[in-house]
Parts: sequence; C-alpha cells; structure tokens
Amino acid sequence: MAIIRALEVGFGTTSLTTGTDDRNRPKILTFPSFVAQVDPTKAGLNAGLNTRNTVTVSINDNKYEVGPDAHLAADKTSNRVLNSTYISSVQYQALLFGSFVYMDTPKIDLLVLALPVENWSRRDELTKLVLGDHEINGQKYSVKNVWVITQPMGGLLAYANQIGQAGFNEIRDMNILSVDPGYGTFDFITSTGLKVNDARSGGEELGMSAVLDSVGKILRTCFPNLNDFPIEKIDEAFWKNNGFIRISGKKYPFPVCSGKTSDGKPTDIKFDITGAVNQVTNAAVTKLKNKVGSGGDLDLIILMGGPHKVYLPALQKAYPDHEIVIVKNPLSSICEGMHYGGAQYYNSLQKSKRSR
Repeated sequence: MAIIRALEVGFGTTSLTTGTDDRNRPKILTFPSFVAQVDPTKAGLNAGLNTRNTVTVSINDNKYEVGPDAHLAADKTSNRVLNSTYISSVQYQALLFGSFVYMDTPKIDLLVLALPVENWSRRDELTKLVLGDHEINGQKYSVKNVWVITQPMGGLLAYANQIGQAGFNEIRDMNILSVDPGYGTFDFITSTGLKVNDARSGGEELGMSAVLDSVGKILRTCFPNLNDFPIEKIDEAFWKNNGFIRISGKKYPFPVCSGKTSDGKPTDIKFDITGAVNQVTNAAVTKLKNKVGSGGDLDLIILMGGPHKVYLPALQKAYPDHEIVIVKNPLSSICEGMHYGGAQYYNSLQKSKRSR
C-alpha cells in the first residue's frame, strides 16, 4: 500500500498526517508553528521531570526545537516567520523537516504540501527542497514524489469529501469561493468545481497576526506598565478563553471591558477592541471583493481556518445574500483535504503509468 502524508506548514500552526485510522480517515497532528533555537547551556533543565514533546533539527549548523511543546523552549527571539522569505527561512525549514519525524514512516510515496496563494510561485522551489533523501537526527527519510497545492484548495478538497459523491457531483459546475483566513495571510480562491480561476484568487497579509497587532496597539495603552505586551494572551482570548483575556494573572472581559474584571471587581482598565478587529477583517474582505466581485455568479462560499469566526462577520456583511458554509474541523480541514486529494492524485499517477 502506498504511503501518503500531508503536511501544511502554516504561519500559525503546522498540521500533518501520521497515517490513517480503521475507517481510512487521516490521523492529524496539529501544533503551533513555534521554532525555538536550542541553547546548549540550558539543556537538561527538566532535571528528569516530564520531557518536552519536541523534535530537534539542524538547519545551517544551528539546532532548532519544533513540535507541540516548542513554546516551552521559546524565548523572546523565537518567532513565527511572517514574511516573504517563508520557504527559505530557517523557521520554515525547521518545521518542515522536523515534521518528518512525527509522520511515523521513513519512506513516503507521496508528500502533499500546501502554500499560501501569495507564495504559489515558489512551488517548484519547495518541491526541489523536499524531494529525495534526508537525514534527520541520524534517521534517513525518503520522499519519492511531491504534490503542492494552495492552502484554500485543501479546504475545498476537504469539503468535497465531506459532502459525499452525490454532493461532489452537484458542485462540479458550481462557482465556489473558498476563503482561508490564516495566521499570516488572508487567502482565497475562486473556482468552478475544483478548477481554479487564477484571476479571481489571491492573498493578502491581513491574517490573524494583523488582527492581533491591531488589538495589541489598543491594549498597550490600557496596560501602560507592560512595555512588552504579551500578544499570545490576545491570541488565547480569541480561540481558547470563554469571553475573557488573562493579563498579569487577572481576567478581564473580552472583547469589551467596562471597568470591571471578569469576577465583578472594579478596575481602572477599560477597552473595546471590536473596532480594531473590524479594521483588519473589513480591509481583508474588501481586498477579496475587489478581486472576486459582488458575488452574483457565486453559487457557494466556504470558510475554513482557525480564525474563521473572527472573519465571518466581515464576510457575511460583504455577501449578505449568500449562505457561508464553514467546513468541518476548520483548523485541520486543509490538511485533511490535502490527504484525500493526495490519495486521488497518487491513484491518477499510477493509472497514467500503467496506460503508457
């Protein structure tokens, strides 16, 4: 049986498949795209206690730690890569090759990778980087074939799989807008079925990181004692907490605080970050609408990605006559779709070889 793996190295999270379950569904591991450079002087500080669930990889003679617990090794110099260097950055390559260790196989017949729309032109560079043999921590890994798609296409493939064959037959001739607000970029593709219209697809650097930056500017004025405001606390307030943000050990109502903490105690802290959020999300959707149009010819709009809830109101406002479908498991749907699409792609390659 062919061994197929999918790997989506995103600005915010990295998702990969480790195999399939007894129903042939992909098993997906997702972890934050934190990359921590290893400090050899601090090795072994766990002193025999629970060790971190991470992988250490060497890139350009330096060692980096990636994986579910990489944030525990991170300092203020550790970060996500949010610029155009992307593929050539040490952060990306550390996540890319470190992920091989989690895939639970030394040989991969087809590795499916995904890029943001704005990095699509670098697909050949990525293929060349990954194809062939690699040695990671003394273990050899072999990648026989690579297939690269855009990240929104992964979500669209997941949706197509989720609706079954009858549903897929129905959408073959539909005009579909697939929207993927990621951490770094806000990506979208317009397609007829699975055939992409390049002229009506694109990406902008208006992802969730831009939202966090915009909100951070508001909150820094409200907490003047924090010269280095913890952006990760804002991030957690959006996806992890239930209506609060935790700063300096105290809980404040979020997104609006009117002078009381979450437990009702009076405080001098007051803020309303909804305008800062809307500024970014509306700008992102305006960019999309300028390229896609008013939507009269769109039959379906699907939404994916971890920050989908943050961008949904702006998308609904721009397209009030459309039902916007959120794919199942929006955070991992892109990787899921990559796996299913990869299985079909691999089978088509084999059929093509047999027919020669």
